[in-house]
Amino acid sequence: MASQREKCDNPRCPVCYPNWKEEEEAARRKVEEDTFVTLMRGNQFAWALNIPTGSAREIQLTLANKCTVTGANAEILHFSQEPLANLADPGQRMAFVMRAAARFDELLHNPLQKYDVENSLYVLAHPR
Repeated sequence: MASQREKCDNPRCPVCYPNWKEEEEAARRKVEEDTFVTLMRGNQFAWALNIPTGSAREIQLTLANKCTVTGANAEILHFSQEPLANLADPGQRMAFVMRAAARFDELLHNPLQKYDVENSLYVLAHPR
């Protein structure tokens, strides 16, 4: 029976740890994701409670009807006014996305606003 080689102490050794690059990248992405989630939740908490951070902003989507390249006159869909709302939570995020999709669908089926959407998308795609 062949003896197994002991792994060395170097976590980047290509012989002992052949997948070290993938493992390191996955760990880096996880840290970035956790940091992003923490920052987003802190932003939501501070914005909802009007804590003067100087940087907290409302999470929102801008819909493309009556919209210009600068965002003037745009219709905005708000995420939540709850301080503990969590955009990283798939259920809450998908509810927000579904509300936006439903509103966009309403705009597209409105006999007048559908032309506003079409025009706004054209303006955004072809800035002067």
